[in-house]
Amino acid sequence: MKKEPNNVTISARIPKTLKKIMETYTAQDAHLNESDLIRDAVREKIQREAPELFAQLFKETSEK
Repeated sequence: MKKEPNNVTISARIPKTLKKIMETYTAQDAHLNESDLIRDAVREKIQREAPELFAQLFKETSEK
């Protein structure tokens, strides 16, 4: 039986100016790279706008 990977890749187009801002912010902040910044931003948005889904994610993780 083949095990499914835990990670997937999502691709999105963004304006060059936003990419430059992300690079600058990442260099000043504690994020490792732009991908780390994006993951953190997605988590924050879901936690803020759909806290029940965010809580469910950690409940499922702790049950495994």
